[in-house]
Amino acid sequence: MLNITLDTCVWLKLLYIDFKNEDNYLEEICFWIENKHIKHIVPTNIIDEWNRHKLGYQNEIVTYFKNKEKESIRFIGHNAEFASTYNSVELEKRVQKRIERIDSIFSIHSEKAPYDDALLKEAGIRNLKIIAPNHKGDSFRDTVNILSLLNYLKSKNYTNSIFTTDNYKDFCVDGGNRYELHSDLKTEFASVDLTYEYIGEKEVFGNKLFNRLRKELAAHSFQNFLKEKKDKEEARALAERKAIPASVTTISNPDADYLENIKYIDDILKKKKRTAVDEDILRMIIGRHDSYNQYFLKNIGNNGLV
Repeated sequence: MLNITLDTCVWLKLLYIDFKNEDNYLEEICFWIENKHIKHIVPTNIIDEWNRHKLGYQNEIVTYFKNKEKESIRFIGHNAEFASTYNSVELEKRVQKRIERIDSIFSIHSEKAPYDDALLKEAGIRNLKIIAPNHKGDSFRDTVNILSLLNYLKSKNYTNSIFTTDNYKDFCVDGGNRYELHSDLKTEFASVDLTYEYIGEKEVFGNKLFNRLRKELAAHSFQNFLKEKKDKEEARALAERKAIPASVTTISNPDADYLENIKYIDDILKKKKRTAVDEDILRMIIGRHDSYNQYFLKNIGNNGLV
């Protein structure tokens, strides 16, 4: 099985990803992990880093899209679709839902790579000796993360593993090739069959990594899953439309809650003895919209009504 570890910065950036389209990288990686098509391994310090930063990112995302809406209004006028998608209250709820999902992945759907005092000591020595990921500066926590992962993969004899990060400065070669691992780390990564994938940024964010994952996980395509899900929803909607009586479908200009509310009318009319509350509810629904009055008149004689 393919194993993957996403650095804290990658999870945080995935919180921003496409809110308008269900077919996005966050949904896709969660689908694979939750359905055990890929094994997610998380160093325990990454969980600590995630918990420390996630709520701050929630506020940052809401502010970011508020500013984007202001820019949209300034240059092209009010955009109803944009305003609806990125309404600050709804957006905050959606980001919170994403955070809770990632929390669940960490707590339920992940294997955890711990650290101990010996590993912390080793990380400190690497830090002092300026060994990557400390070659550009102090990167003690990243060192703890990567040593935790290396030790865990070795202890489990796992192969075919990926580590992906946005933090190219600490992990790439000197000279700026963001997609090539630093020489200090190459031997250690190779010893446990661990590969480095820079996640990318802006318009290429995630493209290289997800192209690879989609090839290796072609039998568990997220896009096929979404298509099957859509087909089932459309088939269910068609079946429901076919099940609606002709007397219902001929109602002109039905209320938005029409199908739900006529169930209440039917339930009340079926009763052999109606209470005063039933009568009040019946009058309230019929008085709410003309479509209920149409339905009531069309069905005189049904349900024992004369």
